[in-house]
Amino acid sequence: MRNHHYALGATLLLALAFPWTLAAAADLNAPIDMQAVQLQPQEQNGIRYVQGGIGQDEANALRKTTGYDLHVELSTGPEGKFQSGATVDIQNAQGTSLLSVQDAGPLLYVQLPPGRYRVIGQAGGTTVQQQVTVSGKAPATVNLNWR
Repeated sequence: MRNHHYALGATLLLALAFPWTLAAAADLNAPIDMQAVQLQPQEQNGIRYVQGGIGQDEANALRKTTGYDLHVELSTGPEGKFQSGATVDIQNAQGTSLLSVQDAGPLLYVQLPPGRYRVIGQAGGTTVQQQVTVSGKAPATVNLNWR
């Protein structure tokens, strides 16, 4: 009987994690309901960016957006559940803040010139960061994950 409870518990955990796993591995060829999409390009300090990804349609629409050299994905936990509401700061190699976005995520796409950057995310009192090089040839991706 005890093994049955463990199997049931494992099944429930998988069922709860499955929708978030699907969101991370979305089918980019699926039709998008554009009425559910609220993407608005913005600019700060001469740097253009777009953020969003709340809901499958918006996440798919943002993933299809071109012209942004840096893709920042915010997630939490080992299963990679989308994280929104974080503060994201992007600094140049000298440590100067170029872009600071409040209430960001779970996807943030930024137009940056080629160079080395530090991407710092803060959520729930925890800070994570990652170094990235933007080449200007293909978008660089940063995955900030709060575990």
